[in-house]
Amino acid sequence: MAAFFAELKRRHVFKVAATYVVTGWIVAQAAEFLLENFTAPEWILQTLIIVLILGFPIAVVLAWAFELTPEGVQRDSADAEQPLPELSGLREGLNVDIPGPSIAVLPFADMSPDRDQEYFSDGLTEELLNLLAKVPGLHVASRTSAFSFKGKQEDIRDIAEKLRVRHVLEGSVRKAGDQLRITVQLIKAQDGYHLWSENYDRSMANIFAIQDGIARAVVESLKPQLLDETPVAQETSSEAYNLYLQALHSKRQRSPDSLDQAVDFLERAVEIDPEYAPAWALLSSVYAMRGGTSQTGWEAGVAASRQALKRALELDSKHAGGWISQSQLKSYYEWDWAGAHRDLERARALAPNNSDVYVAEARLARSEGRLAESIEFCDQAIGLDPLEQDARSDRARALYYLGRLDEAEAAFRELMAMNANHHNAFSFLCRIQAARGKVDEALREQKSAEIPFWTEFNWLLIAYAHRRTEDCEAKLAEFIAKNAEEAAFQIAEIFAAAGEADSAFKWLESAVRRRDPGLTDELLSTETLRGLHRDARWEPLLEKLGLLEAYRRMPVLDAWPDIN
Repeated sequence: MAAFFAELKRRHVFKVAATYVVTGWIVAQAAEFLLENFTAPEWILQTLIIVLILGFPIAVVLAWAFELTPEGVQRDSADAEQPLPELSGLREGLNVDIPGPSIAVLPFADMSPDRDQEYFSDGLTEELLNLLAKVPGLHVASRTSAFSFKGKQEDIRDIAEKLRVRHVLEGSVRKAGDQLRITVQLIKAQDGYHLWSENYDRSMANIFAIQDGIARAVVESLKPQLLDETPVAQETSSEAYNLYLQALHSKRQRSPDSLDQAVDFLERAVEIDPEYAPAWALLSSVYAMRGGTSQTGWEAGVAASRQALKRALELDSKHAGGWISQSQLKSYYEWDWAGAHRDLERARALAPNNSDVYVAEARLARSEGRLAESIEFCDQAIGLDPLEQDARSDRARALYYLGRLDEAEAAFRELMAMNANHHNAFSFLCRIQAARGKVDEALREQKSAEIPFWTEFNWLLIAYAHRRTEDCEAKLAEFIAKNAEEAAFQIAEIFAAAGEADSAFKWLESAVRRRDPGLTDELLSTETLRGLHRDARWEPLLEKLGLLEAYRRMPVLDAWPDIN
């Protein structure tokens, strides 16, 4: 109710109502005096009073909907620039699981004349989201979940229920040259009241001040539930920031060309401002991704990633994402398991409500063969971010490795309902089919996958594990010729599935020499290697990776009957 009265005040409804009453009273008094002197009929005065009474609600409604500006009478800015009008249908009785203050920042709409500023509006949304995530006690839905509603016509109540938040922040960006107009409104999802709304007319030079102002206003609106701490944006030049936003946009495309483009944007950004920690942290992530897609090779990609990450943490030691990345470098490439755990503990202390921390914890648990714990961490991540696809994928994989095929299938199908092109989900569903005896269907469907490397690998894995075909040997030779440098672990999996232990260990040793990340990701978990666990060469291999003690602490995993 307080928010409703605040909105009435902001729209000058009280002022207009008071002015109307006073003016109406003066008009009625003057009319009575004049009409008496002119001996006019009584009904004229009575009609005038009725007109004045009927005009009162009309004046109030007009005051709500319109405002007087230097350009004349216009619709109120909060109505005229509703960035997401499809979200205006609100229902009563929101019931969410997250207690206390919680918020989702929906993607800001690009209202620029040419609709060519999507990367900027998306980037500004993400930066604001990251700022609010630093507020103690405030649960912020992750970017992945919030952006899943981009361009969709959904009720705010439905969005809030799916994201488990009580408040929604939405807005729009209009950019022409260096001039910006940013409209923001904070909505209480339960009843649809606008707790706060504001317009910002600024130049790009003031973008960080705008971010700070929005974050501060949101925090103020959510008091007294929040602590009195307001996040502050790290400033840089407008040119470097614009390059950073373009790099974010390119990174999300995840194609070889877009990753190269992201590196170009970020290297230019840090050249302009060598002190801008977020750009260094993002550059570290993109370098590692390029190494993972064999664009630069693992060694070159990891070396560049490590150097950029070191710079990011030197500049901002409170960057939780930096500590997550460092933990992953330590586990995947350095095999420093104790260090990886310490870095994740630090990341969790800095961002206890960040779902990325729990996704990283889940992957570390999977690396150490703690599959049940991995599922628990994934559940925590999903609790914080119900639409987090990495957590759902990792959870489904852990269920599959445990042999809980029905649960795994259900989890992968839920993931595909969110992302029909998720290659992990499609590939594992084919492996589940094969494990149930539907080998021909699995092999046929796997050929339709869109990513050539994973299509070929999973086809060979299914074929060798369940039923060799006439062209298996030729396909395997072709796969090895193309991927020997970067896929030693996957080649070892195929030979293990074929029951050829000597060849499997040969390729596992090659993976160790190359520090293939597949080793630390799946070595203790995947069903494809369980036939090697009894081999005398297995434990010495694990000792090289520092995983022997973790292996010995693992619960006994059931052998898969279809694996030799």
